Amino acid sequence: MAFFPDVTKGQSFTPSALLSNNVRHMVNSLNGFQNGGHAAANSGVVRIQVYNASSGEIPAGCAVNFKSDAALCGDAVPVEPLKDAAKPWGVTVLKLAAKQMGDCIISGPATVAVSGTGDYASPSTSNPATFTRGASGSPVLFSNSGKAVINLGASTQDMYDGPFALSYDAETKKLKVAAGYLNRNGEWKDVPAAELAPSTGTVCVRTTLDSEGSWSEPEVKIATPGQYAFPIGSCKASGESVIFCSFRVPVAIFMVADICSTTN
Repeated sequence: MAFFPDVTKGQSFTPSALLSNNVRHMVNSLNGFQNGGHAAANSGVVRIQVYNASSGEIPAGCAVNFKSDAALCGDAVPVEPLKDAAKPWGVTVLKLAAKQMGDCIISGPATVAVSGTGDYASPSTSNPATFTRGASGSPVLFSNSGKAVINLGASTQDMYDGPFALSYDAETKKLKVAAGYLNRNGEWKDVPAAELAPSTGTVCVRTTLDSEGSWSEPEVKIATPGQYAFPIGSCKASGESVIFCSFRVPVAIFMVADICSTTN
């Protein structure tokens, strides 16, 4: 059991590595002593020591990648502003000048700047200092006045990835629709993947039957469901936020009976 006696007046100072480490661990667990609120004890925040390996300043609350082609500095991991959201990333706690050391949150609550609306938030390489709210990413625990507390490492809602699965690419600003299948009066056909400009409405598979009895090639569009438009999902676009829902439809079914020609 560690015990450190009080230092009395006139006593010479003797540095203690154990005491220094204990104090450092306590300060780290509290996210530092600040005028604002502190993280609760055992709050689940996981942080690592990092240093800014880029040539510019990294703001606080910025999404960063871990720069694998740079060297460690002691235990500090090199980071740079987010370049690939598919690779591991974290969020800086404080502003970091070039080569400056600091902390990076890789799991647990983190405070970031956000735009848009939605229950989740994701970073983008075009603006890693501002997260975009939407239907995927890290859960938003609290948000007000452009700031939010998000829970890094927590899984998003159950994401459907089957036929006609919808997703949103924040980099290209496109709503992506996975390939799927359709059945037209018993005829099976593949429907290729598609990318759409997001807008509010119902995502449908469309195919029509002309007067000669020929079907048009199927296409995915935002349209009104009907005889020739089978709904596979929904989309709501508001500013920078895009919220989507996959209806989990593996096969778009069309059963159409019509008089195609008076001579046949």
